Amino acid sequence: MFSTGTDEVVERTALFGSLVFETVKKSDGALGITTGVENPLPLIALFLVLTAVLTMIQTIYRGLKQRREHLLNAPGN
Repeated sequence: MFSTGTDEVVERTALFGSLVFETVKKSDGALGITTGVENPLPLIALFLVLTAVLTMIQTIYRGLKQRREHLLNAPGN
C-alpha cells in the first residue's frame, strides 16, 4: 500500500473510502507518507454496527446464563 514506483504522488483509499494514504518518493530516496480521514461516515457506521452486534451478543449471553441458573435451581434437581 505504501510503495511507489515513480516520483509522483500516489493516493490510495481504504476502509470504504474513509482513510487516505498518500505516498511520494522524495529526491533523497526516502518515502514520504501522509495519512488522514477523508470521509468519517463509514467509520461512524462501522462503529455503530459493531456496537450493536456486541450489545446483542452480551444480552444473549446474559439471558443464557440466567436460564442456566434457573434450570440448575429448579426443584427436582
